[in-house]
Amino acid sequence: MAVLHIVQYSLPQMLTGYTVRTQAIVREQRELGFDPVVVTSPRHPSDREEEVEGVFHHRCPPERRGRSAWLRDAARVRALTSRIQEIAALRGDIGLLHAHSPALCGIAALRAGRRLGLPVVYEVRGLWEVILRGRGPLLAWWPRYQMVRVAETRVCQAADAVVTISDGLRQEFVDRGVPGRSVHVIENGVDPRVFVPREVPMSWRGERSLAQGPLILYLGGLRKYEGIGLLCDAFPAVQQRHPAAQLLIVGDGEAREYVEARARASSSRIHLLPPIPHRETPDYYAAADLVAYPRLSDPATERVTPLKPLEAMAMAKAIVASDVGGLQELLCDRETARLFAAGSAAAFAEVCCELLADKGAQRQLGENARKVACTRFDWRVVVPKYREVYRAAGCDGHSGGS
Repeated sequence: MAVLHIVQYSLPQMLTGYTVRTQAIVREQRELGFDPVVVTSPRHPSDREEEVEGVFHHRCPPERRGRSAWLRDAARVRALTSRIQEIAALRGDIGLLHAHSPALCGIAALRAGRRLGLPVVYEVRGLWEVILRGRGPLLAWWPRYQMVRVAETRVCQAADAVVTISDGLRQEFVDRGVPGRSVHVIENGVDPRVFVPREVPMSWRGERSLAQGPLILYLGGLRKYEGIGLLCDAFPAVQQRHPAAQLLIVGDGEAREYVEARARASSSRIHLLPPIPHRETPDYYAAADLVAYPRLSDPATERVTPLKPLEAMAMAKAIVASDVGGLQELLCDRETARLFAAGSAAAFAEVCCELLADKGAQRQLGENARKVACTRFDWRVVVPKYREVYRAAGCDGHSGGS
């Protein structure tokens, strides 16, 4: 069955957890015998059509700038709806539209689906209105915030089936009135054939101006809700008990200036590097003693599960993470990670110090985490679950012809 995936961004131009998940889904669906195709929204930074790992990626024409947010959104939906219909007519074998949040992708898929007579699956990957709210203290009261929230809810109510990436998100939309029987959870995943425990050569640190000694790694977006400020604030307490310890932060985002300031004041013990190609991330995990996920508590982090911890789990790393709901869905305290009270720099530092002093505990956490990553979160285990979702949406769910 040919499935058209409608997404905001994709690889190779955009490297995020969102695009990594999309590519894993279409790659594994192809292995299962489906015929996945991708179309990106007008927000994607390139209109060059191409194959990515054997899956064809269609594009929309670039959008016009200088419009109000409302006009841009309307234009994006029109352009994406039209492009979906063009692709369906060109191919003639599309059996299902699978739209991935945000809601503009879902609205376009629903409009095209009605005109084409095709079922629509909508996949919710986050609380997009909460992301908007994070850009200003009063934004939750603005019409645009409310519009995004209502749009996400209505798309879920109108879709033939809904996918969420966590139980927390599933409950959120059931609470908003989406029928529970139509909401399916398909978690994030990891490829344990790529993220394999290994050592890095001694020269690896020197090439990145890192000294020898305990290394705490954060790899991901530099956003306030990720707890980057707490991570930097807590590190001096770790250094007091482990003077050779270093903190390596890899990524970019609005908290970058704060991290840069703390790095300048740290006597070269806090290191900040820009984002790296995804293929290089296993080396960074391999070099780390501890991998940190100090997320703060907010509506999104309590409900949304991140993808990065699964990579660290597959690499058999000792993980230190806050006890927000989205992380607790992935990690079990003292079995696959050490959890600490979200928002507490002192608690984070204490757990780090305990683990840095106990190599055996680090090793056991890592071994347990690797086992769970391979049995529960391998993309080869996760992606076949879409068969049942597609059946629920009105397709037979079988690979091969429609």
